[in-house]
Amino acid sequence: MKFLVLVVILASILLFLRFKKKKQDKFTNNKVNNDSVIDLEKDPRTKEYKPKD
Repeated sequence: MKFLVLVVILASILLFLRFKKKKQDKFTNNKVNNDSVIDLEKDPRTKEYKPKD
């Protein structure tokens, strides 16, 4: 009986750690790469977006 309780506790801890790691990976992979971001400005005459010089 003690063995069964120990196994259940260890399994719940492992599941909690896996869930926490997946959530952490989700936020770390969500960062924006600043090198790939292009600033745009709106041309008042044509009303089109063009890259800033």
